[in-house]
Formats: sequence, structure tokens, C-alpha cells
Amino acid sequence: MKKFLLSMIAVGFVLTGCNSNTNNKTDDSGNSSASIAKVEVKDGLNVPFTADGIEMKITEVSSSESVNEAEKPKQLITFSVEYKNIGTQDKGMGAIDFQLVTDKKDKTYNVTEEMEAFGGVLNPEESATGKLYYLIGTGEKPTKLEYAPTDKTLKTWDLQ
Repeated sequence: MKKFLLSMIAVGFVLTGCNSNTNNKTDDSGNSSASIAKVEVKDGLNVPFTADGIEMKITEVSSSESVNEAEKPKQLITFSVEYKNIGTQDKGMGAIDFQLVTDKKDKTYNVTEEMEAFGGVLNPEESATGKLYYLIGTGEKPTKLEYAPTDKTLKTWDLQ
């Protein structure tokens, strides 16, 4: 009976130790998982912008923690985009046309290849929606979202 009781107490200590350990998650730099940046569009959501016959707007933005294949914590920044071909010819648009800039020496990120990206050709008056996914380092803060389908940036959304 004593062995059984001691075994149950030992199991309780092991489970308690495992449970409390997961609540204090830190990355290699010592930052806790609470360093996920809250991201908002300074210009406001749902403000339309037109470039080359395509009208677009950012409708939602969110941030959360993600773990990449190397099991290192990252921040996942997600933007929802609505876009419409308002021209008279077919127009192409995709997630690859956007870049995210952070506060770390103006580091620029392209959409992550680990998530599904949107893109394709729109017929005149056709609308679509898509999501932009960016994996950035823990502790980094996004400062700008840029629409740059060519070498030239056509629109910058300031983030806070």
C-alpha cells in the first residue's frame, strides 16, 4: 500500500512539473511567448486602393504564435485582402505582389511558402479574396505592408 501511495505522489509531481513547464515557454533569445506583436493598419481597414485596374483593400489583420519546421517559435502575421478587376481586360494579382517590412533594420519578408498563397487572373468585374501569411521572428514588429507587383512599390500600408 505504501508503494502504491508513493507511486501516485511521484506521478502527481511529474505531471505537475510538465504542466507548469509549458506555461513559461521562451525562445533562444530569452523572449517569452507573450512577445507576439499586436498589428493594426494605421490607415484603417476596408479603405480601397486602386492600381493598374485592380481595386483592393485590407479587410482583416491578425497575429499569433507559430512554430516552424525547426521547432523555433515565430510570429504568424495574417492579412485578408479583397480585390476586384475594375478594368476592361484580364488582370493578374497574387500574394507574391506583397511584402512585409519589420522594425529589425527594415527587414523585408515575402509571403511564407509554408502556407497556401492566393493568385491568378481576374476577368473584368470579377472579385476575389485571399490571405497573406508572413512568418517573422519573435520580438519583431511589423511596420509596413507594401504592394509592389514590379520593382516599384505602388502602395504602402503603415502598421502599428
